[in-house]
Amino acid sequence: MKNNRIRKQVYTHIPVYSGDVSGAASALYEFDGLTVIHDPSGCNSTYNTFDELRWAKRESAIYISGLRESDAINGNDQRLLDDVVTTVDALSEKPSFIALCNSPVPDIIGTDFAALCRLLEKMTQIPAFYVYTNAMHDYTVGGANALEALAEKMTAKERIDGHACEIGAANHASHAKSVNLLGLTPFEFPYDEQVDHLYDLLESAGFTVCANWGRGTKKHPVSFKDVSHASCADVSLVISSIGIKAAMYLYENYGIPYVIGNPLASDDFDSIVFNDLLASISSQVVKNSYLSLLDDSASTAFIGESVTMGSEAAASALSGTPARLIRTTECQVDVKPFFHGETEIAEELKKAAVIHGDPLFKNARSHGVRGFDATRQTWIDEPHLAMSGRLYFRD
Repeated sequence: MKNNRIRKQVYTHIPVYSGDVSGAASALYEFDGLTVIHDPSGCNSTYNTFDELRWAKRESAIYISGLRESDAINGNDQRLLDDVVTTVDALSEKPSFIALCNSPVPDIIGTDFAALCRLLEKMTQIPAFYVYTNAMHDYTVGGANALEALAEKMTAKERIDGHACEIGAANHASHAKSVNLLGLTPFEFPYDEQVDHLYDLLESAGFTVCANWGRGTKKHPVSFKDVSHASCADVSLVISSIGIKAAMYLYENYGIPYVIGNPLASDDFDSIVFNDLLASISSQVVKNSYLSLLDDSASTAFIGESVTMGSEAAASALSGTPARLIRTTECQVDVKPFFHGETEIAEELKKAAVIHGDPLFKNARSHGVRGFDATRQTWIDEPHLAMSGRLYFRD
């Protein structure tokens, strides 16, 4: 039994998703903060080289602590504190916050990151918070934890400081409905035109973006102001599972309802999402726009991240082709089960006739046998940055 359990967690012919540390760094990338990954030197190249597309256009203060074996064994946290303070002093502009992320060794030895954050706040007079990561989970977990930590730390501060939401006030004056975009990261939306088109769709439907907790473009830039504006919105739109924890926090603490779904999936589906947004505002309830449209017995399957592929499966159903979702990312967004490990994924692929997903999933094997059989199944390529990186990326 134990061996079967281990076998289900092993990946032999397909890669694992980008890690939780990459998800956290990506989620915080455009908010003008300082993100410090407590890890040995060199590990930052994994995130920089493979998981981030924005370096060429916009830099971000993301650093590795350069954890040494002697520091880990002796518990030399002072070096981390001193290095962070030195880095803050060296930056041309004061960061909006300091975020500490974990890696396996500090997690194993029980580094007290909450205490380190309190010390950093006293030493720098800059808000500091801890994002739980340990490099053992996928990017959705790290990204979701990062946005949740950001919400817990920064929205409360802005409320205490009496910060006014200029965008929210303008929206109420013009009777427009303001919406937060949560989880709009390059992992699911690598191209600027996707982001711009989403803004256009929302505007044409009578919504104004109050805050974008994700990625921006030249036409629709993102800054730290978006963080403080979020608590003034009428509703939140969870555009990927990275945004779900922040949406829950804003709902529980500020009464801002949220809707889960990606309007870019199709014209028919965007109408459902926008109607759900209006219904959520009026009734103050949470809605999942795609869940009721999924068909677990359908022969067409969409494999990958919950919100993106779930929305596409719903769009397929609306066009006349019932579809189901094979969820392979960890962060929970209403959809069960979660298929973890190559064996489980391969076995699930065998049940479908038509599959939409990243091409690398074709190689998933169960007991040496491919789950996808090109002689009897059809595969529709939909590359996913978190799975295949830049391999199929259109620059």
